Amino acid sequence: MAASRRKSILLTLFIPYTALFLLPFTIFIAYYVFNEGKNIRESSLLSIENNLTNISTNVDLTVETLDTLSQNVIYSNLIKEHFATYLNYTSPDNAENIFNQYGNIQNSKVLSDLLVAIIGPNYPVDQIYLYGLDHSVFGTGLDNTQTVSSVRQKDWYTPTMEARGGKYLFQDFDGRLTKYYSYEDGQHFLTLCRVYYNSFHTPQGIVEVKKSMSALTQLIHSFHYTYGEEFYIFDADGGLIFPFHTDFDVSEYYDFIRNEEVSFSRRAYCNMKEKSNTFLLYVTSPYSGFTTVAAVEKARLLSPLYHYILTSLVLLIFTCGLVIMVSYFISIRIGTPLKQMYSQIHSFQIDVNTLPDMKLKEVNTNIIELHTLYDALIKMQTQAQLSMQRELYLQNKEMQARMLALQAQMNPHFLYNSLAAIQAMADEGITDKIESMCQNISDILRYISSDSDQLVALRHELTHTVNYLECMRIRYDNELFYTVRIPDSMYQYKLPKLCLQLIVENAIKFTTSRKGPWHISILGTLTDTYWEISIIDNGPGFDIAELDSLQKKFDEIDRTGVLPNLEINGMGLMNIYIRFKLLFEGKYIFRLENRVPNGAIVTIGGYL
Repeated sequence: MAASRRKSILLTLFIPYTALFLLPFTIFIAYYVFNEGKNIRESSLLSIENNLTNISTNVDLTVETLDTLSQNVIYSNLIKEHFATYLNYTSPDNAENIFNQYGNIQNSKVLSDLLVAIIGPNYPVDQIYLYGLDHSVFGTGLDNTQTVSSVRQKDWYTPTMEARGGKYLFQDFDGRLTKYYSYEDGQHFLTLCRVYYNSFHTPQGIVEVKKSMSALTQLIHSFHYTYGEEFYIFDADGGLIFPFHTDFDVSEYYDFIRNEEVSFSRRAYCNMKEKSNTFLLYVTSPYSGFTTVAAVEKARLLSPLYHYILTSLVLLIFTCGLVIMVSYFISIRIGTPLKQMYSQIHSFQIDVNTLPDMKLKEVNTNIIELHTLYDALIKMQTQAQLSMQRELYLQNKEMQARMLALQAQMNPHFLYNSLAAIQAMADEGITDKIESMCQNISDILRYISSDSDQLVALRHELTHTVNYLECMRIRYDNELFYTVRIPDSMYQYKLPKLCLQLIVENAIKFTTSRKGPWHISILGTLTDTYWEISIIDNGPGFDIAELDSLQKKFDEIDRTGVLPNLEINGMGLMNIYIRFKLLFEGKYIFRLENRVPNGAIVTIGGYL
C-alpha cells in the first residue's frame, strides 16, 4: 500500500528540476531588475543633478563676481576719497556754489573713471551705485546718473547695515534699469549690497552692485529637460529668486527642505527628499547661502524603470515556458540512467560490521530506486565521515608542526639580522658600543632559548623588545627614539613569542631608509572586549601595492587554510599573521595600515 503512493521517477524529477531552473532564474531576474533599476534611477537623477550643480555653480560665480567688485570698491582709497568729496559738493550747503558745481563735475568724472576701471572692459556687472548715508546716489554702468535719494528708504538698508560690512544678497526688479532691457529676464537683477567704512571704521555709505539675471535664465532654459523637471532658486531667507513668476506657491518646497530630515544624500553637496509624488533634489551653497532646487514628478522620473520592469516580466514568462519544456526532456533523459544506477546500487554492499556504534537511519523517499540509493549513500557517508575525521586529525598535527617550524625559524632570523647590525657598526667604526650591544644580544638570545612555550606573557615579550630597541638605538647613534605606553593590566595577556620584536625590527628596517631622526611607538589598548598593541613608526609607510598583495595572501590563507612555504627570507609580517591564526583560532586582531601624514601602523591583539 505504501508502494502505491510512490511517484514515478519522471514526475519526481520534473517538479524539482523545473523549480531548480526557475528559482535561480527568477532570483537572477529580480536581482538584475533591482540593480538595473537602481542604475536607471541613478542615471536619471545624475542628469538632473548635473544641471542642478551647473546652476548652483553659475549662481556662485555671479555672486563671486559681485562680491569681488564690491570689495574692490570699498577697499579703494581713491574711490572713498572722491566719493566723500562728491558727497560734500552735493550737500545742501554747497549745492548753490558755482565753484563747487564746477569742482563736483571734475570730481564726478574722476570718480566715474575709477568705477569704470574697476568694472573692467568685459563688464562682468551691469551697474554699480554708491549711496551716501543721507542723500546722494552715484551710478556707473547702464545708469550713469547722479541723483538725490535717501538710502534709508530702501528695503535692503536695514539688513545691509546689520551685515556690518558683509555681503547682503537679493534679487529685485529695478525700475531705473528696465529701459535698457526689452525682455523680462534682463529687468530682474541679482544685487549685492555692502557697507563701506572709513579708516576709523565708521560707516560712510553703501555700495550696490547689480547683475542682470538674463545670463542665468538663459543657462537654465538651455538644459535638456528629459523628465519635465523644474528648477527654483531661493535666497537664504527663503525668498524666490528664480523663476520670477510661478503658477503656485513654491515656498512650500523650501519649507519642506528646511523642516524635514534628508531622505537620501546624493553626494556630499547634493541631497534629495521625497514630498508626496515629487522628488526634490537641492544644493545649498555655503558661499552665497542660496538653495537651488530641482522638482521632478516621480512618475515621469521612474517611467524608464517601469518600462524596463515590464520588459523583464515578459522575458520571465517566456523563459518559464521554455524551462518547463527543457525540464521535461531532461527528466526523461535522467530517468533512464537512474534505473541503471538502481540495479548497480541494489547489488552494492558495504560491510558495516566495523562500525558497531553507528546505526543507519531508515529513510523512506517514496521512490524505490532513490530509497535504495539513499541507503547506500548513507553507508558511504558514514565511511566518509570517519575518513574525514582522520584527515582532520592529521591536518591538525601538520598545522602544529608548521607552527613549531615558524617558532624555530625566528632564532636564526634574529641572529642573522643582529650580526648584520654589528658588522655595520664595525664597518662604521662604532667599536665602543659593540660590547654593550653584544650584551643586549646575549640577553635576547637567552630569552629566545629559555623555553619552548608558543605563547608568552606580554611582560616578558616587552622586556625582550626593549632590549632589542636599545641595541638599535646604539647601532644608530641615538638617532632612533622609542616610546612604550602599555597599561599594567595588559601585562598578563599572552601573545606568540618574538612577534612583537619582529614587528619592531620590520618597522626599524623601513623607517631607517629615510633621513632621521626615527621614532618607534608601542601603544597598548585594553577594553572590555579586546586588547591590542599598535606599533607606529614615522617611516615611508607601506607601499600600497605591497599592502594589497599581503592582504590578498591573508585572504587566500583564510579561504583555503593552506599555509605558504616557509623560507628564511619570508619571515616578518606573514610569519606573525600565521602564528596568530594558528594559536588564537580566529579570535585575533591583525591590521596593517598607513599613518597620516607618513609612517605605518601594525596592530596585533586578541578578543577577551
